[in-house]
Amino acid sequence: MKRDGTEVPFEISRIGTAIAKALHAVSIDDPALADELARVVCEHLERTADQRRLNIEEVQDGVVHVLQESGYYAAAQAYIRYRDERERFRRERRLHVDGGATARPNLSVVDGDGRRRPWDRAWFTTLLTERYGLDAKAASDAVVQVETFLAGSALSEIGAPLVLSLVDAALVHCGMHAAAAERSPLRLDRAETRSALSSAGDGHQAVLATGNRALTQWSLAECYPAEVVRMFCRGRLWIDGLGDPRRGSQFTATIEAAPNPWQVLANAFALATEAGRRWRRVRLVLPQSILGHLERGTTALVPPITALAGISHVHLYCDGRTPLLQEWPFHGHRVSLATYNDDFLLLRQLQEMGLRLLSGARLMRGGYRARIAVELALNAQGLEGEYSQMDAMAMALASAAKIRLGQLNLPAGSEAELRFAIYGLTLHGTSNEYLERQVVQEGLRLGIALTRGASLPEEACAHLGRLLE
Repeated sequence: MKRDGTEVPFEISRIGTAIAKALHAVSIDDPALADELARVVCEHLERTADQRRLNIEEVQDGVVHVLQESGYYAAAQAYIRYRDERERFRRERRLHVDGGATARPNLSVVDGDGRRRPWDRAWFTTLLTERYGLDAKAASDAVVQVETFLAGSALSEIGAPLVLSLVDAALVHCGMHAAAAERSPLRLDRAETRSALSSAGDGHQAVLATGNRALTQWSLAECYPAEVVRMFCRGRLWIDGLGDPRRGSQFTATIEAAPNPWQVLANAFALATEAGRRWRRVRLVLPQSILGHLERGTTALVPPITALAGISHVHLYCDGRTPLLQEWPFHGHRVSLATYNDDFLLLRQLQEMGLRLLSGARLMRGGYRARIAVELALNAQGLEGEYSQMDAMAMALASAAKIRLGQLNLPAGSEAELRFAIYGLTLHGTSNEYLERQVVQEGLRLGIALTRGASLPEEACAHLGRLLE
């Protein structure tokens, strides 16, 4: 018999669900145990009941008794606390329904477009039912919780996003965790947004940054399993493309040489524009003839190269040193150099200028193309010999790579690489080789081929560095 006097069929599954939640509250996740305890509760009620029907309070008393007698005292306490909270909530709700002790808050709500409206219980309930898809009872319970909080505050006005945050808390308090998780908005840090706007001139870059942040949160919450999210948030795993999940990671191309430098730049612009539609980052290597023209004082090439750097990273190929670095005509970090081999002195000079060196014999060949569809990185610092933790990291990385590859919808035969990097372990050490082998094997188990890269992108360094702060 329910509290309102109506009779409903007895359902053991509901007891099992309640016990499972009580066990979960004390970090015991065992559905089979919850079902077994529910059967014990039923047996206890059959022995002790002296009438055909039971009320809810008697059933709840039976649950507490069985949990305590079975030795699960902490779970019994969690169940009792939740039971008491629900009873207090029902009493508050009756006060609202009867129009008694709790009056509606006397404040204004500021909508997203800046309009102010007096607090209106009917408007708020309609908002929750129509826009956020809550049923009438869930919306009514949420309204009670939010109004109770607001009535005890000194606020005279409140923003709509903050009201919706209070709704999330109310749904959790009422036990509707799934509804709270599904409807909770993406969180953007106001201080970070304000800082980005103040340093981004017209605000375009700030809009991109905040949009990428929102997409990153959405992608993590909607697409990736809990273990991947945990590794990412702890700074152990970096996944490229979370802020732009439908575009590939990186495209690198060498532009073929031509007698006319303007023809080279025209080809570069065409390729960068086309590649930019599919790839998150585009890097172009201009032939050595372009650097030669610049060294001879052809300043007319500087503006178009600067414009090209606006849609891709540009590297000028050189055979070693260049006097152009003494009077570098380009501002920012998107125009740099590329060489045949690593040159320590040149690398150090570029680092002092805030530029990155691209090296490799392949970069001198016109028509060279490299496609990295998925790029990931691991921070295994402090995990030397911790093989079980490295196994978990390898599984998380392979799982993330599989999901990212599925998001891209690359055409068959695209020859795009799935590349990962490892940071924090001794090079050529046992743990380093073990983790690399585990990542490759996990990838093969999921049907993908992961290859290890030699360096970490700047974004990966920034993210994995969280662990060092």
